[in-house]
Amino acid sequence: MVIWITGISGTGKSTLGKFFFKDFKKKFKNTIFFDGDEFRKIFSDDIKYTLKDRDINAQRLTSLVKYLSSQRINIIIAANITSQKYRDWCKKNINDFLEVYIDASIDELKKRDYKKLYSRAIKKRLKNVVGVDIPFLKPIKPHLTIKNDKSKKFLKKHIKNLYSEIKKRKFKIF
Repeated sequence: MVIWITGISGTGKSTLGKFFFKDFKKKFKNTIFFDGDEFRKIFSDDIKYTLKDRDINAQRLTSLVKYLSSQRINIIIAANITSQKYRDWCKKNINDFLEVYIDASIDELKKRDYKKLYSRAIKKRLKNVVGVDIPFLKPIKPHLTIKNDKSKKFLKKHIKNLYSEIKKRKFKIF
């Protein structure tokens, strides 16, 4: 089973993923968590953030996730995929795949700006920021959409929604 949490920087992907993983892992030991930023470090940050590099990263992530899920490992992943091509590939090629999209207004994300990405991009000190100089194409028909213009604590309330979706879809959990 794969739960892929997507959205642009600052929406709460990692926060929700970590909250859910902590709870889910207690019940299902054969579960791992990937964070998109941490995943890049595995490869020594060998690629940048251009659209081409983002596609390379998406190909790596989707291939690894498919391989691990075929080995009966539950995966919770918090990472943005910029291209619909890779989102669709996951839906088609990974069994028991759940796409969760966290949506937040760009104005709210600019206010939060935990990583200072938006402020640096707006001041032209940083390039290739999704939502500023790289357009973000919202996922087409995600399985679950969470609107998050609130706090991190707000995301904890959505853990039950993830469990409901898993149950509704009758996913195999390992």
